[in-house]
Amino acid sequence: MFDGLTTEALPPRSRTDRATRWLVRCDGTAIGSVLAKKIGRSSSRFYEGFVHIDGKTISIELSTDLEERCDTILQAWLDPSSNVHTRYALRIPDA
Repeated sequence: MFDGLTTEALPPRSRTDRATRWLVRCDGTAIGSVLAKKIGRSSSRFYEGFVHIDGKTISIELSTDLEERCDTILQAWLDPSSNVHTRYALRIPDA
């Protein structure tokens, strides 16, 4: 993981929604979040990344690797045109 990138566990949203969540920060600035989820009857835990750009929360794809998901959030935050999901949400034309 990038040196300035940190994660912070977030409390559950409610008594019924107990999903594990983390806030992702780069040098103290909140840049996104990660939500842990199980899909179907899979034994694997998946992590869905969300990047916060210009007041929008943009969902990035799922991954089974939390550290890789945090790095992807950082890359999308630093360069929104580098990620297909942020390009689409922000209406950035393909290069």
